Amino acid sequence: MYGVTLILTLVIVGGAIAYIGDRLGMKVGRKKLTLFGLRPKHTSIVVTIVTGVLISGASIGLLSFASLDVRTALFNMKEIQDELQGLQEDYVLMRGQRDAAQRELQEAEESYRQIILDLAEAEASVVALRQQAVALENEVLSLRAEADQLLERYDVVETAFGQMRMADIAFNASEVILTTVVNKNLGREGVRARLEEFLKEVDDEAYRRSARAAESDSYRAIFLQAGVLDFVVEDVLLAPGDVIVRAVSQGNSIPGVPVLVYLENFRDQMVFSQGTVLASTTWNPAGGVDIDLAILHLLNEANLEALNAGMSVSRDRSGAILLPGDDFRRAMNIASGIQETVEIRLVVAQDTWRSASPVILDLEIVY
Repeated sequence: MYGVTLILTLVIVGGAIAYIGDRLGMKVGRKKLTLFGLRPKHTSIVVTIVTGVLISGASIGLLSFASLDVRTALFNMKEIQDELQGLQEDYVLMRGQRDAAQRELQEAEESYRQIILDLAEAEASVVALRQQAVALENEVLSLRAEADQLLERYDVVETAFGQMRMADIAFNASEVILTTVVNKNLGREGVRARLEEFLKEVDDEAYRRSARAAESDSYRAIFLQAGVLDFVVEDVLLAPGDVIVRAVSQGNSIPGVPVLVYLENFRDQMVFSQGTVLASTTWNPAGGVDIDLAILHLLNEANLEALNAGMSVSRDRSGAILLPGDDFRRAMNIASGIQETVEIRLVVAQDTWRSASPVILDLEIVY
C-alpha cells in the first residue's frame, strides 16, 4: 500500500510540474520573453529543460524523503555492494565449514558404530576368556592331582633307584651284549638253529655277568619277548645277503634279575667308506684338558656312531672301533710341541662293512 501511494504521489507531482512547465513555455512563447539575452525560441527550450530537471529532481527528492530504501540505494550502493560481496564470501566459507562439520560428524558416527562393534567383540572376548579361565583352573586342578600322583611314583622310583645304586649294574641300557652274522642260505631251520645258538651264547654271557632268571624260564639269565625270534628268522630269509643280529639290553639291569633283551638286525652292507671322519673336535693345550682325555672322548663318540650305524661287536671287545696303539702314542708325542688350537679327527682307515668289526681308525691332527 505504501508503494502505491508513493507512485501516485510521484505521478501527481510530475504531472503538476509538467503542467506548470508547459504553461510557462506557452507564456514565454506568446510574449516572446527572453532570458539571459537568449532568443525566445531558445528561452522556450531552456524552460522545457528546466521543467524536466525539476520533474526529475522532485521525483528523486520525494522518493528519497519518503523511502529509506531509495536513500540507501542512491547514497550507500557501493557500501552495500561491498558488504554483499563480503557476506557472500562469508557464506562460502561457512558452507565449507558446514560441509567439513558434516564430514566430521559422519566420521564420528562411523567411529561410534565401530566402537560399538569393538565393544561387542570385547565383551564376547571377555566371556570367552572367562570360560577359558574356568577351563584352565580345572586343568590346573587336574595337573595338581596328576603332579601329586607323579610325586608318589617318584618316591617309589627314588627308593628303587637308591636300591639300584647300592648294587652293581650288570648291563647298561642299550648295551650291545653280543653280535652274530647270519646268512639266509642256511634255510629256515638252519637260520632258526643259528639264532637259537646265538641266544644261548647271549644267555651264557648274561649269566657270567651275574644276571639271573627264574628256574621256570627258558633261559638262565635273559628274558626275550615271545615271537621276536620268529620275526628275525623271517627278516633274515628276506634279506639279499648276510644279516647282522645284535642282542641289546633294554634297560639297566642289576645282578640277580633277568636281562630284558631285544634283537636288532641290520643287512650287511658297506657303512663307512675310507676317509670318512667318524668324529672330530678341537683341542688347545691351554684349555686345561689333556690330549689323551680329548682322544678318549672322541673314541666314545666314534664308537657310538659305529653302533648306531649297525656295526657288529666282536666277542673279545665291547666296542665297534679300533684305534691302533701307535697312533695314540704318536699323538701323545706330538702334543708336547703343539702351541695352538688344532683339530683332532678319527678317520676310517678303509672301506668297512657292518660284518667286518671293528672299524679300523686313523688319528689325524690338523693344524
